[in-house]
Order: sequence, then C-alpha cells, then structure tokens
Amino acid sequence: MLVAATTVELFLTTGLLVLAAFSSNLALLALARLLMPSRPLVTEPHGGFEPPEVLVQLPLFNEGDLVDRILAAVTDFDWPRARMQIQVLDDSVDGSLGLSRRAVAALAEDGFRIELRHRIDRTGFKAGALAAGLAGSDAPFVAIFDADFIPPRDFLRKTVGALLAQPELAFVQTRWAHLNRDDSLLTRIQARLLDAHFCVEQEARWRVGLPVPFNGTCGVWRRAAIEDAGGWAGDTLTEDLDLSLRARLRGWRSGFMRGLTVPGALPDSARAWRVQQFRWTKGFVQCLLKLTPLIWSSPRLRPWQKVMTSLQLAQPLAFLVGTACVLLGLPFIAGTVAAGDTLTGVAVIASTLGFAAPISFLALAGTHGNKGPKALEALGALALTSGLLISNARAGLEALLGYRTEFVRTPKAPVRASRPRGRWRCGLIELGAGLGLLGFVLREEPFAVIYLAMVISGLLGVGTLQMLDGLALPKQTNARH
Repeated sequence: MLVAATTVELFLTTGLLVLAAFSSNLALLALARLLMPSRPLVTEPHGGFEPPEVLVQLPLFNEGDLVDRILAAVTDFDWPRARMQIQVLDDSVDGSLGLSRRAVAALAEDGFRIELRHRIDRTGFKAGALAAGLAGSDAPFVAIFDADFIPPRDFLRKTVGALLAQPELAFVQTRWAHLNRDDSLLTRIQARLLDAHFCVEQEARWRVGLPVPFNGTCGVWRRAAIEDAGGWAGDTLTEDLDLSLRARLRGWRSGFMRGLTVPGALPDSARAWRVQQFRWTKGFVQCLLKLTPLIWSSPRLRPWQKVMTSLQLAQPLAFLVGTACVLLGLPFIAGTVAAGDTLTGVAVIASTLGFAAPISFLALAGTHGNKGPKALEALGALALTSGLLISNARAGLEALLGYRTEFVRTPKAPVRASRPRGRWRCGLIELGAGLGLLGFVLREEPFAVIYLAMVISGLLGVGTLQMLDGLALPKQTNARH
C-alpha cells in the first residue's frame, strides 16, 4: 500500500511539474509580447515592384455556397488578371461540387484564369489537394485561403510585396478577424482564444525571432521555400505547422503581418468547435513526434529556440497530462492517500501558474468591449477550454499511439447531416464526467470544488452545449424540409 501511494504521489508530482512548464511557456510568451519592441514587416521593396505571377489556391470540401463568397473576394484583388491564376481545389462529395463548377465556369467566361480541380481519391486530404494543385502551376508565389475567409482587396499587394522585399521569408502570415464574433458567448470566447494566439503568441514569436507557424489560410508562400522544405505532406493533421517548421529548419524565415486582418467565420456550435480543437491537438502532437529529432539536431536553431519550439509542439499534451493529474488526485481528495510537502508545494505552484498564465495571456489578446465582457470572455475561455479536457486528451493519446484518422473539416454552418451518433459527438461523456467529478468531490472533500472549479464547470458547459446542439439538429433538418 505504501509503495502504491508513493508511486501515485511521484506520478502526480511529475504531471504537475509538466503542467507548470507548459504554463511557464505561456507566461514567457506573454512577457515577451509586453516587453519586446514591435517589429514592423516591410510590405514593399524600395522603389516599388511589378506584380509577379501568383497562384491563388482555394482548398474546399463540402463548403456549400461559401465558394461564391471567397471567389468574389479573390476576383476583386487589386492585382492584374493576367498575373493571377486561381485554383478551386474542391474534393467535395456532396452538392457543393456543382456550385463550384458553375461559379468557376462563370468566372472563366468573364476572362479570369481559373480552373476547378476535383480529386476522387482524397489522399493527403488538404495537403494532398494543395500539392496536386501546385504541380499544375509554375507561379513563384502561392496564396492560400479557406472558404470561410474574406481577404481584403489589397491582400496580395501587401503580402507579396513583403516577400519581394525580404527574400529570406518563406511565407507571410496575416491575422484572422471574426465575422461572427458577437453572435454568442461561444463565438466571443473563440475569438478571444484566437486573438490570444495571433496578437500575443504569434506576435511574441515574431518579435523574439522564434519560428512563426503558418495557420493554414490567409497567407502567401514562396514556391521555392515549399519545394526546398520537401513540399506539402499529409502525414499529420496540421500540414501547415509541419511545412512551416520544416522550412524554418532549412533556413527560411517567416513573416507575421499583424496589421493586415482577414475576417472569417468561427464555428457556431460547441460540436463544431470540439471537432476543430481535436484536429489541431492531434496534429500538433503528430508534428511533435515527427519533427522533434530534426529540431534538436538542427544547427539553425539556438538551444533556447529549440526548447521554446518543442514546448510549442508539446503544449496540447497539457490536456492528456491534465486528465491524468485529475485522476491521480482523486485518492488525495478522498483522503486515502496523504500528500507530502513536496507534492503540496508543487501543486500550489502549478495551480497558481495554471490560472495566472492563461488569464494574463488572454487578457492581452484584444481591445473589444469594456472590462466586464473582456473578463467574462477570458474566464469563459479558460473554463470551456478545460471542458475539452477529455476530447483533446483522446486526441493527444491517439497521436502518441500512432492511431491515424482522416482530416475532418471544421463545420462553420448548420450541420446538414443526420443526428450524429456516438457519445463523443453529443456531449454525454463530458456531461457525465463533470457530474461524476462534482458528486465525488462534494461527497469526499467539498473544499476541493474550488480547486477543480474550472475543470468541472468546463466539462458541464461543453457537455451541455453539445447536447443542446444535438437537440437543435432535428429542428434545423425539419425546417429545411
């Protein structure tokens, strides 16, 4: 019994130290964002430039009529038609393909250099579509947009100009804005999280010279960098992160243009958001396993850059480690095992960092609204992110075990499919876990509710929201019929 208790305490202490390291990573990035001077990106070479050939790629999969909106934005670019080629890479398996065909045909008749590419075999998913399209063009620059974004008219002039002014840049990433930020508390929370990523994390990495990852959309790549890094690969669910880090390891730099924003649509349901976060979490861990040996053997990164980049890739494992810590902590809550001084001290440090670091990270994110809504968004973001504990822990575990799944796009519109099957999709797992944890704590040690408040409230919140999404689905289906 003593050996078992000591083992549990050792594992729990180790897990809390790992979580403290992840929280320290966020704190360091927030501190760098506060203290490091801004680093403007030159958007045009001295003396101006003649517009070069640009390939615009639009990877689509079952996006419905969003194709019309993204094509309207792309064809309005302040760029000569003769110097712009558009590829609609539509692998749809529903009625969306017909909409793309009609839209492409109309624009081709209007004089645009545009083509539709459809693959029956989705090998490599989005990465495979991008690679196949790239093989059909020799343009030196490639702009990529997901269907739910609306790039501004001067997008190419600013981003391509930056690449021409700085030949060492592999790509330029712009900042996402949000078309439906104020639709609900859920969309405001998502916006706050993404603002923290772009305005704090990406900006801090850009300022201190760390690799700035590509975000999969709203950016322009230099073709030479794509080819030098080995091209697009579909062996992870985050092909954007994978390619951008491989390019950095080849000596290319990346540019971040915070001042150029591209509005896009946020997932409008908890179910869609959970799907997105699952894919991102699993993809990050897949990249951790794939790229860590290359990162640590690279002569192009300094030791501190290797540490920070590794922490970036490993950060999503906080969900898996956090789940383990909650389970390992149950015997201590029940009083069957007593915590030693070391565990108590580590728990205090990890808890303090685990709350303070993400809150400060989120507080720096934006300037929207007054102090009340901003505080509510930050606390809601922390709670609902904790509610993804089980789903994202599963994603991390699948990646570690090498279990492969297909690329599942993030639904941005009301779901057209029938009611989803399986407990993972309707919130019963999260709701049951939240209620079970709450009941256990109230029975064994009510004071511990304070310590687990974020996890319990997050699980209950995410579970309830997914249940409500499932209940609303038949009504949406009946309304369409």
